[in-house]
Amino acid sequence: MSQSRIARLRQVMDSDTPFLVSNLVNIRYLSGFTGSNALLLISMESAFLLTDSRYEIQSRRECPEIDVVISRDLFGSAIELLQTPALAIEGSALSVTHWQRIAKQVPDLQVAEPLIEGLRIVKDSTEIAVVSKACDISTASLEILKTEIHFGMTERQIARRLESLMLDMGADSIAFQTIVASGPNSAIPHHKPTDRPLQKGDLLKIDFGALVDGYHADCTRTFTAGKAADWQKELHECVLASQHNGIKALAPDVDFGVVVRAANAPLQEAGFMDKFTHGLGHGVGLEIHEQPFLSSPIGGKIVQNMVVTIEPGVYLPDLGGIRIEDTIVITSFASEVLTKFTYELTSVG
Repeated sequence: MSQSRIARLRQVMDSDTPFLVSNLVNIRYLSGFTGSNALLLISMESAFLLTDSRYEIQSRRECPEIDVVISRDLFGSAIELLQTPALAIEGSALSVTHWQRIAKQVPDLQVAEPLIEGLRIVKDSTEIAVVSKACDISTASLEILKTEIHFGMTERQIARRLESLMLDMGADSIAFQTIVASGPNSAIPHHKPTDRPLQKGDLLKIDFGALVDGYHADCTRTFTAGKAADWQKELHECVLASQHNGIKALAPDVDFGVVVRAANAPLQEAGFMDKFTHGLGHGVGLEIHEQPFLSSPIGGKIVQNMVVTIEPGVYLPDLGGIRIEDTIVITSFASEVLTKFTYELTSVG
């Protein structure tokens, strides 16, 4: 696994310049190493994982295809391994202190483009299987939770119960801080759970996901506490139409802009575009938010085996908000939703 990913990196590297990887997520992607302190030095001829003695046994177990160097001074050891006066680094993952130190000792220091992040956009079969498992755990947990929610339960209690269910079902951890937002709080896109109790007539927005083997799931559903009011039904129908349009547009070689415009159309028609205040979707993998970002001004095209979210939302201040989100993998001809959960506006409580 590591050798094939490193080989892909070498195809886009400058053949004359070794590459020092310091972003731990990228190190994990390329090598399989899951520790908290490491560097990865890659040239066309060699690959060295540098870490400290705490991880000697772990690194050799996780990275059997890569030469492991144990050191108290990772940057010093990396510089000693260099066979050329040139070195490319990840500018976004290196401190100024380390930059200055390397610059003093390496005559030709270069900042590389985000090469590894570009490789991570397209998932292999192993990655897709793990993301699928995380999604299955997530939605199975929500199925149980929706039967347990009752009036008077606080946002924090609902969030803790959902997280407990995911862990009990095999998640290593939660993918991100669970969002549970009730009543007027549901109009806050990234609300942090509070002690507000669920009340009859509330919208209840739950944005959550499981973490499995380093890979994330991301899903949002919005419920009503008790019977839905007409305005809640209309808002839900609008957001659902937006999400379904976006998912339907996902297919290989389609421009991001086509997907965004398809999803925006129902919101524009209903006069809600100014209440949709965040991006339409993002990549999901070793990070909960990673490339590609579908609303990026840089643009791009959908590619087979991308894993992305589609998550339109409408947020009405002091009243409530609805978001519907799924994690989706792009297939050879269209897409497949991995977070399989009903799209009906479900009543809880």
